[in-house]
Amino acid sequence: MKVNIVMAAETILWLVLGAVATFALLTLLAPFLSAANAADGEKWKNWGAAPYAASQEEACRKTSLAIDGFNMPPTVKEHFKTELGATCKGGKEALILPHELLEQMWSGPARHKGPHLMNRAAVEELPVAKSPDGRPYRKGSVVEAAKTFKWTFVHEGKTYVLYLPYVCFNWSWTYGPAPVAVVAVEKCVELVFNAPVGMKVRWGAATTTGPFPLSLCNAQREGNGTWLPWHGQCDTCPFAIEYIRRILGDATQMPHRHLYSTKELRQTLRFSDAVQNAVVSVCLEDADGKRTCGVYMRPEDWKSRTQVEIPDPMWKWDDANCPK
Repeated sequence: MKVNIVMAAETILWLVLGAVATFALLTLLAPFLSAANAADGEKWKNWGAAPYAASQEEACRKTSLAIDGFNMPPTVKEHFKTELGATCKGGKEALILPHELLEQMWSGPARHKGPHLMNRAAVEELPVAKSPDGRPYRKGSVVEAAKTFKWTFVHEGKTYVLYLPYVCFNWSWTYGPAPVAVVAVEKCVELVFNAPVGMKVRWGAATTTGPFPLSLCNAQREGNGTWLPWHGQCDTCPFAIEYIRRILGDATQMPHRHLYSTKELRQTLRFSDAVQNAVVSVCLEDADGKRTCGVYMRPEDWKSRTQVEIPDPMWKWDDANCPK
């Protein structure tokens, strides 16, 4: 009989201890369970049902209070509070679209509780059944979007977005990746031609605005070789400057003059698109100094093309009738 009483007492003790342990475990996990449930999602679907402020002016007066309640980094909070002040200056009109996830949104006061935060609130899709003139839409084909004021701030690789929706003035925020810098890729313009190996190429560029701007496009190559900076600068090389002035005007100058010997048949001169407002002159010269007439690329000859080829028949030996 004593044995049975002892066993029963041990059983009761284990049950009590188990209950206490379970209660303690649930107490410890409660915050995490709540967070998990919140992550699964509150929904912002009753737009305007529990406004945080009765007017935009009131919402703006409560800016600092609302932002201080958010779980934002302190630097982000201070930036927005300084930028907006008490008048919500600097906001841009935008739309909050269905399914956007708001990290936090102020709501209320509602009938049963005061102002409170909704965490990780997904914007509900609210269907629009008819057009303003009464025409029915196909089910699910048109949905509402909430107009809002919007402010953004990039901090430590994230873009923080602050919203003040018109429908309820419920201050909200979310974040996303920082914008990726877009680097403009310069379009180069190429002038391609054949020049027999061993001949010299004399080329120049005339402008009314001085030298071309610095650019990685300003280069040349022979055949399929490596692009190299323009070389063979020749300040004394003569060109038909009077003829070019009749094209560009009296302000014409020749800031680029070059002379080099060829090692490949195929030649390519490359420029920035500034060349499309210039005149480029190219001629060939043999070992005895005999030259061809210049071939001239005028601004209108480019026709927005990024590569133009000089046909071989255009090379004419200078017979004293070339443009001067």
